[in-house]
Amino acid sequence: MLKYKEIVAFCVFFSLSFVFMSKVVKNVDPIVSTFITYGLAAIFFFTINIKSRKTILNILLKNKKLIFKINLSTFVNTLLAFYVLLHISPIAYIMVFFSGLSFFNALYNYNMIGRIEKSINILTLMLAISISFLVSGSGIYETIMGLSLTLISTLFGAFYMRESAHLHQETGISASQILSIRFFMVTILCGIYSIFSIEQSEIHFHDLVLLSVISITVCIVPMFLMQKSIKTLGAKTTAQFTPLTPILCLIFMILIENKHFSVLEVSLTLLMALAMLFQTRLKKA
Repeated sequence: MLKYKEIVAFCVFFSLSFVFMSKVVKNVDPIVSTFITYGLAAIFFFTINIKSRKTILNILLKNKKLIFKINLSTFVNTLLAFYVLLHISPIAYIMVFFSGLSFFNALYNYNMIGRIEKSINILTLMLAISISFLVSGSGIYETIMGLSLTLISTLFGAFYMRESAHLHQETGISASQILSIRFFMVTILCGIYSIFSIEQSEIHFHDLVLLSVISITVCIVPMFLMQKSIKTLGAKTTAQFTPLTPILCLIFMILIENKHFSVLEVSLTLLMALAMLFQTRLKKA
């Protein structure tokens, strides 16, 4: 079980961070939030890899197309994650996101998996979407909008996991090194927007503190843990080993936001976790 420690820890930090993110997007523009959060992460990972900058530069020059794919998928995935929380609750996003990762990874490996696994991934994603309508905390239109953005974010998240796994295999790049080159596009594009909109955005000190905490809990610690997991377990196992996230998110929403959930909502969340757990049982050893 020790080989799964990174992905289990990732689930804890990831669930906690999205509860924080749902609070901050109410006050700060999502693009500005994305820039501050991932900009801090980019600075951190660049700093700790400063001694290996020549190695990283060499990898960049030799794998430009792959690096572009990784940066593009990161940009779409991370930016939409903030926008989604304007429409639906964190737990709805997490349910669809993680069940969707297995679904899209199955599509990428369509010819390598059996019919049963394909069917289970489809049914699990449909179940996640159905339950999300009950726990989203929003109206029908807002929920449809939020879930649509979630699916797009998840598609690019799965694409990132696949391409970063390829980069690991081809170059032997470390988890922290790939994170030092992952945020170029999101930092530059969101940074340009933020420069022109920062005067119109009222960012209070407690918002900056919360964004810094989010950077640590959603970017620095869990991103590193996920990247380590991708390298040691592979993208498919990493995507499927996440049944704890809906339960953890529910617990954190109760503790931090003082949310109240009905017996039906709790039961459906547990059902979703069991469905995601069943997905992991389908993985070939």
